[in-house]
Amino acid sequence: MKAWILEEDGYEWNKERTFKVKSQIRTRKIKCGDDDTTMEITEKLVCFWSKKHYEKERHENRKFIEYLDSVIANPDKLKDSPKKIEKFLEKMTVDKTTGEVIKADTVLTIDMNKVKEYIDLMGFYTIMTSEVDKSNDEIISKYHGLSRIEDSFRITKSDLEGRPVFVRTPEHINAHFLTCFISLTMIRLIQFKILKFQGKDTKNSDGWESGLSAHRIQNALLNWTADPLPGGYFRISKPSDDLVLILHAFHIDHDLRIPTISQLHSLNSHCQFLP
Repeated sequence: MKAWILEEDGYEWNKERTFKVKSQIRTRKIKCGDDDTTMEITEKLVCFWSKKHYEKERHENRKFIEYLDSVIANPDKLKDSPKKIEKFLEKMTVDKTTGEVIKADTVLTIDMNKVKEYIDLMGFYTIMTSEVDKSNDEIISKYHGLSRIEDSFRITKSDLEGRPVFVRTPEHINAHFLTCFISLTMIRLIQFKILKFQGKDTKNSDGWESGLSAHRIQNALLNWTADPLPGGYFRISKPSDDLVLILHAFHIDHDLRIPTISQLHSLNSHCQFLP
């Protein structure tokens, strides 16, 4: 499968050449139950590469790749190798005097073929499905949908502090999660407006976009404050770059100077989520 993934033949590129995809339908045998009985199944294998995912993986693995380069230059560092590097190691028992492979000292070396394969596969994703009649785009879209659902659970649990629950009555528990779900809906609507403002597709084959992460939206809104001044006026804190983007997406003038309470209330009439 790895050879097929890395083979360029069959890939279809998008116009910007930031995304490519290919697929194949294959049959294979699988075990049925605890005995040796097998059955043959037909499945579709979809493979796609995304420049965005590639750059993300390169960034996430930057320090590890630098470490690999350092141990290649200085093999003695392998003596204290971390567990993550084990799959890239070859163990040989050699006589250090003659170099002959015998039962003597064990020498660790980097398997360069495994390192190259690891780097070459960055940015690639594969999906196996029984829906052989579905198009590649449909299958990838479903995959991204599941990824977005998982992200929603993460936001609810972490950013919105859905768990742990510090209330005990059914009414309070229901109210707690209702508040979290309303907040999540508001975040998704803000992200939708930002994407529309930026002219980005909300359903991109290259992976779904958010415009701004939930955490950044939360911080931008929390840090925008209004301090009361004499005479019924307010002093507005300087909006962050993220908040300016949010306000522009809603066509709100953020240069409020010294607004009155009625001017602050009037902001609500501009916050229309739907296009």
